[in-house]
Amino acid sequence: MREFANKTVVITGAASGLGLAMARSFQREGMRVVLGDLPGPALEAARDSLAGQGGKVLAIPVDVSDADSVEALARQVDAIGGADILCNNAGITGDRPRSSWEHDLNNWRRVLDVNLMGVIHGLHSFVPRLLRQGRPAHIVNTASMGGLMAIPFIAPYVAAKSALVALSESLALELVSEGANIGVSVFCPGLVRTGLTGPGRDHPHSQAPEPSSAALAFQQGTQQALGKAVLSAESVAEVLLAAIREERFYVLTHEGSLALAGQRWQRLVGHYPSGV
Repeated sequence: MREFANKTVVITGAASGLGLAMARSFQREGMRVVLGDLPGPALEAARDSLAGQGGKVLAIPVDVSDADSVEALARQVDAIGGADILCNNAGITGDRPRSSWEHDLNNWRRVLDVNLMGVIHGLHSFVPRLLRQGRPAHIVNTASMGGLMAIPFIAPYVAAKSALVALSESLALELVSEGANIGVSVFCPGLVRTGLTGPGRDHPHSQAPEPSSAALAFQQGTQQALGKAVLSAESVAEVLLAAIREERFYVLTHEGSLALAGQRWQRLVGHYPSGV
């Protein structure tokens, strides 16, 4: 998709952080912006901020973990002519870092419900509509470098993001088989300055035990590996816009990301040096 002006973008998780930065970038391109997020002051403030810049903006409360709520969002977007770009961006980190077997089952369910099922709900409601519209469109699924590499102690998050990468790969192939003029990008940023980063993001008042010393040590090491440059949400959002214009599927944002993602395949090849 080369031109953005006078088209409509729907962004979930848009009230703050990367989602809000994406909204501002799209607005500067002349798009109508639909902000989807949980109801509350943050969503209202985001709407007022964008409206103050003179753009067309609509804020719609939505809980992406609830399929009916996402369907209601899609129906409201129908009323303004439908979406041209869908950004399934809502996400949470979940509880504090700990070994995979130590994560509370409710934390597992919550992270998977938002980070994976939230995207599935978005696709279920919006893709049939995009197909019926018959005009060029683009879908962005926000994953993470955590979807491309092994990161211990945050297994619910990494599992959801890894599944999201695979889901996006399947989606792209399916749309090609349909002959649809709908692009797909799986967005895999490294460390970004947003309100999401940091343990306990969606449980700010949690009484969960402190992470182990091993988890803390690894967390610090991961930050060094992924984020010698911790980028601003605004700069990362601009990388995404360029990728949509160029119809890139994998969208990496940080220097060194490709090498980090490649470590998985290097380990696989190392196990089978003579091939199979």
